[in-house]
Amino acid sequence: MAERPGPLVLIGPPGAGKTSVADEMSKRTCGARIEIDAGWVAQLRRQPAIAAVEPVALVGPDGDVLPSLRRAYLMAVRERLTSAHGEATAARALEQAKARAAIDMVERAGDDAIVDFGAGHSIYEHLDLRAAVRAALSRALVVLLLPCAEPAAAVAILAGRLAAQGRPVSAARLAEYVEHPSNRALADATLHTGTCTIAEVAAQLVALAAELRASGRTGPCGRSG
Repeated sequence: MAERPGPLVLIGPPGAGKTSVADEMSKRTCGARIEIDAGWVAQLRRQPAIAAVEPVALVGPDGDVLPSLRRAYLMAVRERLTSAHGEATAARALEQAKARAAIDMVERAGDDAIVDFGAGHSIYEHLDLRAAVRAALSRALVVLLLPCAEPAAAVAILAGRLAAQGRPVSAARLAEYVEHPSNRALADATLHTGTCTIAEVAAQLVALAAELRASGRTGPCGRSG
């Protein structure tokens, strides 16, 4: 993995195992693990469109938004943007801020970093923003994690995992994540993890990275695991 140009970026729906696999890969490679979800709100707040409508009551005295308040913060920002500019403009502003935050964090990642992209950060409805994120990821190896190839089965597996973890997500919402074209547009390869353990998935990623590096990577969705 040390020869791999750019960071390894893991994308995929909630429950795909990105965080656990990123932890394991970081231990194996000694690369820094970067969690986009953990840092993106700070990046988001730097965007002028967001700062203009920020609910300051949800910002702590240290100038940060507590993890427990992030959902309320984002909902308040969306409501205020929608009220001021309409739903379409609000959606565009939030997605643009999300893209800028993701791009900034990826560009600052070291070549040996393992990046847990977070389920929502690889989903873009605006094609220009998706293209901008893809351009930032051009120096990275991007792998889409899915439990299996068949969408309905993947949704069922993910729903079961998330329910067991106490963070249920509706099947309809999971289907949007699993089938959204944005993930496949950003990915260099898809790895179907099946019933593999985290350690086994990490080993597969090492092999996949070596294979893609040797072949020069064929572009988005170059290989399915």
